[in-house]
Amino acid sequence: MRILHVIILIASAMMSVHADSAIQNATPNANELKILPLDANIKGEPPASGLRYWSEPFERLPLTGCYVSIVTHPSKDGRMFEIWQNALDNGGYNIVFRRGTSLKTMGDRQSACECKLIDDVPDPKEPSRLAPKRSYTRTAMTFDDKEGYVMAACVCPDYLPGSVSLFPALLVSKTGAPGSFKYLGKLKGEPAAEAAKRLIWSDGGTLLRLGDGRWRYYLNGFGQTLAALESETLEGPWKFIRGNGGEIRELVPDFPMKYGCFPTVLRVSSDNWHLWVTDKWPPQSIWHYWSGDGLKWRKYGIQPEITRAAFGNHGIKCLRPFLDPDSGRIVGLLSVWGTEDGGEQGWILHQSSMPAGAPPEITADK
Repeated sequence: MRILHVIILIASAMMSVHADSAIQNATPNANELKILPLDANIKGEPPASGLRYWSEPFERLPLTGCYVSIVTHPSKDGRMFEIWQNALDNGGYNIVFRRGTSLKTMGDRQSACECKLIDDVPDPKEPSRLAPKRSYTRTAMTFDDKEGYVMAACVCPDYLPGSVSLFPALLVSKTGAPGSFKYLGKLKGEPAAEAAKRLIWSDGGTLLRLGDGRWRYYLNGFGQTLAALESETLEGPWKFIRGNGGEIRELVPDFPMKYGCFPTVLRVSSDNWHLWVTDKWPPQSIWHYWSGDGLKWRKYGIQPEITRAAFGNHGIKCLRPFLDPDSGRIVGLLSVWGTEDGGEQGWILHQSSMPAGAPPEITADK
């Protein structure tokens, strides 16, 4: 069994696939490299091709954005896909969605809720009034059988990186219909207490309901690459999972960068959890971790899993996964910097898939 373990690890290390050839052949121009400079010194053991463990090249989709979430429902046509995200809409960074029978056949974009719902983000210059440019960002949608649509989003007075608070908040809607969302506000309890001490810049993360009915929110921004909050209800109070010394627990202590960006967790089953986290800003690589319980995490084989080399050194940002209910595979949506159909530069979604099971070495030991 040990020999099989080693063979699988070697095969995994050698396996490589490339992204779309069109991306590989169009090298970044000077303006892109100014916005998203390239760093050749990537931590870990980056794959020569820029990609490992994914089963096919990342394919460009007719979709743009970064902080996207997929919700699926059965329908008379077999399956309905919804893609949720924050985007510039009606003069602000509001929450929007599209529906379709596949990610390639999405309908027109619809507004779900506007920034005017945010009622707890004051103007830093005039605290007596709400910030005129308050916005949502880092959105992550969860569908819950009891609550319906639950959107975890970070809110800010104006999107000015590093100079303002970027703090997690929640919205809910039974139906997801436009105009039906209720803003629950910024997270209450221990996160609010931490925010009273210092500026919080969170990239959000993933909200999910545990088997016993409690909620857990994986996120960053409080001094860790990945921390976790738990609460009996969405309204809070929220409490951090802490270490033996009372400190906020770091769930991936072996992550090689100081903090990391854009963590996202996918629970496949009670004993099969996946995490992807981007190394830094500007992003150079994306790392993949696995857990059997959602709290003790280990690298998913050799890491990092994705680097800019897979995309001709164009910029990458964050990977957002979902479990395809028909194939049972993980589908990853990766934001890659490119030229949109209208000729503008921006983040374009690309998709690939991988098996939903544990890392090769875990599978080999069973």
